[in-house]
Parts: sequence; structure tokens; C-alpha cells
Amino acid sequence: MKFYIHELGCAKNTDDVNHMTSLLIDKGYLPLEGPAGADYIIVHTCGFIEEAVKESLDAILELADYKDLGCKSLIVSGCLSQRYQSSLERELPEVDLFLGTSYSHRIDDYINKKGAYYDRVDFKLKSYQHREVSKNYEYLKIAEGCDNYCSYCIIPKLRGPMRSKTIEELVQEATELSKRGAKELILIAQDLSRYGQDRGQIKILELLRALNQIPGINWIRLQYVYPDILDEEFFTTMAGLDKVVAYLDMPIQHASDGVLKRMNRHTSQADLRRVIELARKIMPHIVLRSTVMVGFPGETDEDFRVLMDFIEEIKFDKLGAFKYSDEEEVASHKLDGKVSEEVKEQRYEAIMALQMGISEDKLSTLQGQVLEVMVDEVYSDSWIGRTRGDSPDVDGIVYVEGNGVKVGDILKVKIKTSSEYDLVGEPYEFS
Repeated sequence: MKFYIHELGCAKNTDDVNHMTSLLIDKGYLPLEGPAGADYIIVHTCGFIEEAVKESLDAILELADYKDLGCKSLIVSGCLSQRYQSSLERELPEVDLFLGTSYSHRIDDYINKKGAYYDRVDFKLKSYQHREVSKNYEYLKIAEGCDNYCSYCIIPKLRGPMRSKTIEELVQEATELSKRGAKELILIAQDLSRYGQDRGQIKILELLRALNQIPGINWIRLQYVYPDILDEEFFTTMAGLDKVVAYLDMPIQHASDGVLKRMNRHTSQADLRRVIELARKIMPHIVLRSTVMVGFPGETDEDFRVLMDFIEEIKFDKLGAFKYSDEEEVASHKLDGKVSEEVKEQRYEAIMALQMGISEDKLSTLQGQVLEVMVDEVYSDSWIGRTRGDSPDVDGIVYVEGNGVKVGDILKVKIKTSSEYDLVGEPYEFS
């Protein structure tokens, strides 16, 4: 029997899909790269904000057409199923099986069932056997769920409480990925910094030390680290591990104390300053990526000015912004002071324009420098790669003319020119 998984959403969904694929292959099912000819079509969805919900629904309805072409079962899994539950069953009779977020990792037991299963979001997060590595980097999910309860976020409801894998499980997974060709591990979770807390003790640093010993892995990257508990030991340990790149994806969400409090973020602007100053003191070349939200209920013109001033002063190397989405199930939905869509858009554009200038200025300082670049894509007479300061899909790239390289190689490149987000270089050996 053949199956096809249509993936939507974030990197954590990518790990879910890899997990489901592995389980089904173990049971003798054959994966396909497209829906044509599949006996089972699985749509692994995102349901975090309205835009993601629409994208998921559109994909389900489009793929439902394959039921007239021999598809035996249409299955919807992930956050959309978990969030809307019985309403989806009424609105989408084309779907044979709905699976909530915890049930995705049990797809092998449920694939031939009908109905809906989403009553639990607290199943233990299981390790799994990774299959072929198709890229030089792989995501390694170290925990599932979240206990932070930011007022705008539905993740604890969709993904459940935090559940961490053991260090032994993760070392085994990472070793397997290395043997299959992965050169970079990107650690993901809803909150990396609290890894292990659900098991009685935070052990993110112990995990990093263990992963740093795995042969064949060149870079280890941290994404989704909350700033509130980062301390000197954290950054000192990062700095002392040669494979852990000097890069941190640390969402701050805002810089106004009033907004941060209403967001239930557990940090003040002073706390954010302390962490950023500490990071740059201990790791002078660290690349800091962050995310901010505009249009949160009650955000005044003054709050927004505070945020803009903070971004201009701190000068994050990478920064993304998104507009607040007023989802009914989250606590912030009940707050007064809703911001109009027009104002949200204006603030979003102002943030991105400011950051574009900051990014352009920062990248221009790299001209003439020689950087290590990992090869991601190879063409006949050129290739594309990333520096240690760039995460795939969300950050910039380096264009390099030349050949004779392969994906996963790490080469020295002299930077010739730069733009707002990307770099152009030449092989250092020939410069």
C-alpha cells in the first residue's frame, strides 16, 4: 500500500512528517512524492493562526479530489485537527480520519481506522528511526509541547505540556542522522532552553555537550530559545563547544514592559537587555535572530515607539515580525484595546523597513572577510550556501561562482558584495 504526506507549517511539523514516514515504512507502506497513485493521503496541518488554517483547509479540499481517483483514505493530522475537532468532522465529510497532534506519532496504529482521535495531547514523545537524509541539515526535535502559556499562543492547547526526549534517545537519533549524511543539526522545540524541566531538571547544556561529541556533525544550531532563563553559564558553555554555532534564535516578541506583561512573557526590557549584553560579551561574534509581534491588544503608539527604538538600538542580526492574530481560544482575545488591521500593517511595514536597513548595514561589514560556508545547492557553474550565522529557509544565503563542490562541504569563501539579506562570494583558495 502506498501513502503520500502533504506537509504544512513549521519545522516541528517537518519532524512529525519524518516520524510518521518512518513508522509507516516500518509497517511495509511505500512512500510517494506526490498524491497520484496513493492509497492513503495524509495532510499534516498547521492551525496556529487564521492564514495557516486557510492554507490547510485549501490543501484538504484539493487533495480530496483524489478519492475519486483511487485514494482509499484521506487523513488529516496535526494542529488543525487538534484545534477544531468536531467542527471539522461536520464540515469535511470527505475526510476519513482525523488525528490530533499526539496521535500523529501513532499513525501506524491508526492509519486503517475511521473517525477522529484527539482526546489526548500528552502522549510521551517517542524517538524514532530516521530514514534517508535528503539534505545536509536535519531538524532534531528534542521536546514537544510548552508550559509557558503566553497569552496570545494556542500551542499549549494544541501540543500539550512539555515532554522531553532523553539525552540517550537524542544522541542515538543524532548519531543515526550523522551516519546517513547530515552535517548540521538544528535543534527545535517550543522552548529549547527548558529542555528536561518536565523530567525534573533542565539539561540543555548537558545535551549540547553530548551532541558535540558525535562524529560527522559539523554544526549544531539552536532555534526557539526563550530568553527569560538564559544566564552566563549558558553562553559560556555555548562558546566552549566547537560544533555549536554562535547563533541564537531568541524571540523577544516586544520591548514595551506593559505589552510584555499582557503577553505573559516573563521578561521585561531590562531582562532582555541583560541577556543580549551577556551574549555579546561572552560571544562577540554571535548572530542573534529574533521575532517581534505588532498590533497586540492595547499596543499604543508609545509602545510601538519603544519597540522601534529598541530594535534600532540593539540591531539584531536577523529579525522577523508578524501581526497579532486575534484567535478566540487564546487569553489575549479577551483583552481590550484591539488594534485595527490597517495600523497593524503600518507597524509591520515600519519594523521590516527598519530591519532591512540594519541587515544591509551589518552584511556590508562582511565584505572582504573570509567566512566558512556550508554548501546547500550545487549548479553547473555555481553553488549556494550558508554561513554559520544563517539558518536554512529563514535567513540569508551566499552565492558563489565555481564548481567541484558537493552538498555538505564546508569551504572558505571571501565575501565580495552584499545586499539587504544575502551575500556574494568567491572560493578563497582562488581569490
